[in-house]
Amino acid sequence: MLVTQFEGGVVESAGMLKMDFLGLKTLSIVKDAIKIIAERQGTTELIDPDNIPLDDPATFTLFQKGETIGIFQFESTGMQKYLRELVPTNIEDLIAMNALYRPGPMNYIPIFVNRKHGREQVEYPHEWMTDLLKPTYGIMVYQEQIMQAAQIMAGYSLGAADMLRRAMGKKKADEMEKHRQIFVEGATAKGVPSVKADEIFEIMSKFASYGFNRSHSAAYTVLSVQTAWLKTHFPAEFMAAVLTHNKNDITKLNFFLRECKRMNIPVLPPDVNESNINFTVNAKGAIRFGLSALKNMGEGSGDDIINERKTNGPFQSIFDLTSRVNLKAVNKKALEALVMGGGLDCFEGTHRAQYFAPTDKYESLIEHAIRYGQSVQAQASQTQLTLFGDSSSNMFQAPAMPQVPQWSLIEKLTREKEITGIYMSGHPLDDYRLEIEHFTNCPLDMVTVHKDKHLKLAGMVTNADHRVTKKGTGWGIFTLQDFRGSLDIRLFNEDYKKYRDIMTVGEALFVEGHYQLSWNGQEHEFRITSARMLASIGEELTKSITVKISIDQLDQFLLDSLDKICEQHKGRHKLKLQVYDREDDFILGLISKSNKVKAASAMIEDLDALGIKYKLN
Repeated sequence: MLVTQFEGGVVESAGMLKMDFLGLKTLSIVKDAIKIIAERQGTTELIDPDNIPLDDPATFTLFQKGETIGIFQFESTGMQKYLRELVPTNIEDLIAMNALYRPGPMNYIPIFVNRKHGREQVEYPHEWMTDLLKPTYGIMVYQEQIMQAAQIMAGYSLGAADMLRRAMGKKKADEMEKHRQIFVEGATAKGVPSVKADEIFEIMSKFASYGFNRSHSAAYTVLSVQTAWLKTHFPAEFMAAVLTHNKNDITKLNFFLRECKRMNIPVLPPDVNESNINFTVNAKGAIRFGLSALKNMGEGSGDDIINERKTNGPFQSIFDLTSRVNLKAVNKKALEALVMGGGLDCFEGTHRAQYFAPTDKYESLIEHAIRYGQSVQAQASQTQLTLFGDSSSNMFQAPAMPQVPQWSLIEKLTREKEITGIYMSGHPLDDYRLEIEHFTNCPLDMVTVHKDKHLKLAGMVTNADHRVTKKGTGWGIFTLQDFRGSLDIRLFNEDYKKYRDIMTVGEALFVEGHYQLSWNGQEHEFRITSARMLASIGEELTKSITVKISIDQLDQFLLDSLDKICEQHKGRHKLKLQVYDREDDFILGLISKSNKVKAASAMIEDLDALGIKYKLN
């Protein structure tokens, strides 16, 4: 294929038409959300996006509250703040905000907001431009307004007005001077004083340098309102579609999962008897994890499982599963992924450790189940070829499930994260995020790298072994595990007596210590110097919490929300407030005399949800 390429400006000057085609993920999200809605309602009739109302009061309430995570063009924290200030009441407000929220015109947002609410008088460059600029409160927001102003004020044709807009937008001095003369002459001929005409030209020139195409902003805003309508009226279905289109980006996936939590929408692990390929919504309104979001579970293996389930009903066990699916598609890796991700938890009386336990002559029950399934399928194939064969009979008896201890919660969660990228069941250390972030200095997978310093560690006790020496004195060894690694810690003599009571599986501990040569002088081992319950650390070591708010964030909604957070998390820690302005390099520090809070993970989560920064002191 022969291809040639020219710079856009050259192509346009040659009289050719330049067109931009944008691929928007949001269009796919809308399409998939509508499909999920239809599936859940049991209908083949799909919602037509073009019939979604653009003036729905409930949808505008969502915009007014700034609850726009997942909403096309409106989900940034800055945009959320301005939406709460603007309190948009119609689509024109949103079209204007979409055009204004970009470098340059953003400076006019406060003026736009104040004029909408009558706190500032609306002024027009000229009375002839009143109708043109009324929807945007006297501010030139769109390129089309520049062109129409040239028509109204100076008698420009549409073609000439577009050339004026281009010259202004690209700040071409020579062309600007030519158009200034044409504009002033045209306006003067219509009875506008030349000084006023020149003044209007300057105003137009200033706005044209960053004016946005209204038709572009309007088209985008219509799509934004459609996504907001879906989020308002079908929140679970909409968020399921959003999660599907972000399943390969763990950071974004976690971000949208937090939004689901804020919206009180449960997100359940995968289920071989309920999951589809992508995220979907079950009969109870919960989002179910999609099979294709599991590592090592391709769409081919997922499709095979789903098609078989739809044709012949739910699976009763792993042996029923392996005897029915294509084992070339649903192979050992796919089955392991299903188990680790929780996809087989639906089978009663079983747990995940059993599937990895050895059984009979096989290294794991999964391998045994695969061989069993192969035998059943081979028998079924033979009976079809036999004249008197009975295809319904099965001469093979399903193996018994091995009886082994369940995985510890930490191991279960670690394997979940390995296969899904997230802790589906919620990590027990999640409740101690604040303590881990602020009071430890090393994750457990890095302790050997930092042998030369005093270590402050945190983790969950996953194993504890109390022993007795030949002399009858007690000693012990326990395993501390965090999100990334684990560490075995030995306790002898007085250390054992002092800390043996907290050597309990499931306890979250804060441990300090250092490495020293062991008793044989051959190797280094970790020597504990103190150990405390992790839950008490925040209370003990924190004196105050400083909340940091950018002046751009500051509005009544944020202050009311912060007041509510302080009321919900009362405690003994001082609350400090810093309002800062990066541009002017200004910081205003305040201390609350009446509010004292409990600086704990629950409070931090609420601050994070509002995009508020903080620091423990």
